[in-house]
Amino acid sequence: MNAIEEVIKSNEVKELLKKDRVTQESKIIEELFREIAKDALAAYGLEDTGEAVEAGAVRSLLIADSLIKKMRQEGSYNRLERLMKKAESMQGEVILISAAHESGKKLEGLGGIAALLRYKFKYH
Repeated sequence: MNAIEEVIKSNEVKELLKKDRVTQESKIIEELFREIAKDALAAYGLEDTGEAVEAGAVRSLLIADSLIKKMRQEGSYNRLERLMKKAESMQGEVILISAAHESGKKLEGLGGIAALLRYKFKYH
């Protein structure tokens, strides 16, 4: 057990895990942009994504960590927290994306929040 703990604590393993996370985040953002390009199963921006969450259409809710920080500073984080809880209560996955790499910056360009949808959704 001690040997396993030492391996897990090593800098090399930490770096591999970090790279794996960046890879996973990049893949999901690529999927989002493919869906946006097809005008298919995607929503972005706080209003449209919020409507999709309320309708139960969200499969994966993607949120840039920078949006969380911004909304906390503005005192409007409660709205975002409600959306995350609602998405999870409807079996949606909530994925935080780091704005420290390119995928996160792409998400920031969409307002810091987006969703991959279960089905095509009409916005009001």
